Amino acid sequence: MKIVYSITKLYHEQSAVYKKLSDEVYRLITSIKSSRWHYESRIKELESYALKLETGRFPDPNKLEDFFGCMLVVENTIEIKKALTLLKPHIKLKYRRPKDDKMTHKNSDSFVFDDLRLYATLKPTAAREKGPINDIVFEIQIKTFLQHAWSI
Repeated sequence: MKIVYSITKLYHEQSAVYKKLSDEVYRLITSIKSSRWHYESRIKELESYALKLETGRFPDPNKLEDFFGCMLVVENTIEIKKALTLLKPHIKLKYRRPKDDKMTHKNSDSFVFDDLRLYATLKPTAAREKGPINDIVFEIQIKTFLQHAWSI
C-alpha cells in the first residue's frame, strides 16, 4: 500500500508519545491486575493508521481513539466488574462501548465483536506528573477468556 508522505509524517510525529503511553499503561495494568488475567497491547501500525484516516470518520488525525489500544482478558463476567473497579482510580473514562452492560445490538445467536471497550485517559499521579500522555484518549478492551478465544 502506498501511503502519502503527510500521513507517514503524522504517524511518526505521534509514535514516540504513544510509546510512552504504552509503557505507562503496561506498568499500571500489570501492577493492579490479577496474576490469572492476561494483558496485551499494541500501537497501531502505519498502514492501519492510514486506512483508518481514509475512512474520513475521524476529523483530527492526531486524536485517533485507538492509535494505542490494550486488552485485559479476565476469567469471567464477574471479573470484568472487578477489573473496572481496579482501573477506575487510575483513568478518566471519556466513554465506553457498548454504553450499557445490559444492552447489546447482537442477536442471541450472533458472535460479532461487541466486547467492552473503554476510551479513557490516564490520571496524573505523584509518580507521573501531568503531561502529554495524560491527554491522550486510548482504548482498553476488557473481555473474558471465552470472548478472547472466540475473537482469535
